[in-house]
Amino acid sequence: MLILTRKAGESLYIGDDIKITLIGIQGKQARLGISLPDTMAVYREEVYKRVMQDNILAGTSDNKEFNDDANYTKLTETRIGKMHLDKDKFITMPKGLIGYEQETEFSIIEYKPDSPFFIYQSTKTPELGLLIADPYLFINEYTVKLNEAEQAALQAETAEDITVFVTITIPHGRPEESTLNLSGPIFINHVKRIALQVPQDVSPTKVLLAECVAKMKTENNG
Repeated sequence: MLILTRKAGESLYIGDDIKITLIGIQGKQARLGISLPDTMAVYREEVYKRVMQDNILAGTSDNKEFNDDANYTKLTETRIGKMHLDKDKFITMPKGLIGYEQETEFSIIEYKPDSPFFIYQSTKTPELGLLIADPYLFINEYTVKLNEAEQAALQAETAEDITVFVTITIPHGRPEESTLNLSGPIFINHVKRIALQVPQDVSPTKVLLAECVAKMKTENNG
């Protein structure tokens, strides 16, 4: 690790395009100013790690087998049983899933008919399948952001090309504590079948699914 000493107001460069300036120090906190190209993104470490942990907790661990068949579909055993994955519907993640950067190809599997939940299933690793849902079915006040680089990576021509999903964590033996994880939404260009997981500095970082459902029932009955 390279360690440099800087005074308030002094800067350093990383390559030709990234400039980091120490704006000031107050107590144990340092304020940094970062200038970088629009094609790059910066995430807070704690946000990135939170998304990674959410992905790990949301993943499955009981898939057992995985094969190719002659029709170029793939058979995998997910948490909802054996499913054929259609190659024409595979989704590419150029940067992989956070915490699973080697996983760059997924398929969305319907959890069950008329369910708001889906399995975001790796086509390469049977053990990796995350429960996901459209957050806007449960909450209205969720705002997400994409910078220019992220928008370019998704190659969307219109906002309507993009669908947003969040992962869901179901604690073992405590389904009533299931949460929608809001820090790491997955943006999917459903036209070109390209996806990107983008950390968000949001508050709250997760909400109880049971509370969302209860609120929806109250509003519908009101």
